[in-house]
This record gives sequence, C-alpha cells and structure tokens, in this order.
Amino acid sequence: MTDMGAAMGAPPPRRWKVWHFILIAVGALALLGAILYFILSSVLTPIVASGDDFMTALKNGDYERAYSLTTPSLRQELGNSQQMAQNVAAYRPEGWSWSQRRMRNGIGMLVGQATYQSGRTGAVRLTLHQVDDQWRIAAYSLN
Repeated sequence: MTDMGAAMGAPPPRRWKVWHFILIAVGALALLGAILYFILSSVLTPIVASGDDFMTALKNGDYERAYSLTTPSLRQELGNSQQMAQNVAAYRPEGWSWSQRRMRNGIGMLVGQATYQSGRTGAVRLTLHQVDDQWRIAAYSLN
C-alpha cells in the first residue's frame, strides 16, 4: 500500500531547525525580562518615592519634613530637625539620580550621585526601613 499524500506530491512534514529553537529561547528570555522588570519596578517604586521625598525636603531646606520622613531610631539619634539641619547644611542637594535601587530582607537601599547647591558633586546613599507601611529613611550618607 502506498501513501496517498506522497503520491500526490504533498510536502514532507516540517522539521524544527536550530534557529527555531533559538528564536523561541530569545522570545522566552525577553518575556521573562519584561516580567521581572515590571515586578521589580512595582516593588521598588515606593522606596524611590520616599528617597526622592527626603531629598526634595533637603533641597528645599524643609528640615522638619525631612526629619519626619526618618525612622524613629534615626530621629532619636539626630535629636531634632535643627540638629539635622546643622548636619546636612553643607550638603543641600540641587539634583540627584539613583544608579542603584535594591531591596533585600525588607531593607531598601538607594545609591546615586548628587549635585549640591554649593556646586560640588558627590555620592548619596539612603537606607530605608518600612515603618507602619511607609518607607522611612533609617540612615543617610551625603558626601
């Protein structure tokens, strides 16, 4: 008995080529990357927003606001907003950008560069903890 499809000139069944597998793998990696990007950005957005709020308060000289955005333990260490103002007066930011955004074990970290109102540039590092569903500044370094 002969195969009717072969007798009628039907094309042979398609075979998967190496480039098919490469294309599928690249597509899957791109999809995975997009999913991870959206997950990480949604997790890190509140941390970045809190860091930006703190830096904006410093920029505007609103030390009461900056002080209110810190954790209770940092407030205790700082004393009050006037002491905070004395500590950071030389480092009032004019602008900043975050080059690293991380969260590990419930601790947020922002690292970046700042341009200070004096015209100097330097590194900025903020450590954030979640207190009462709000991300608060637990430590900062401006230099």
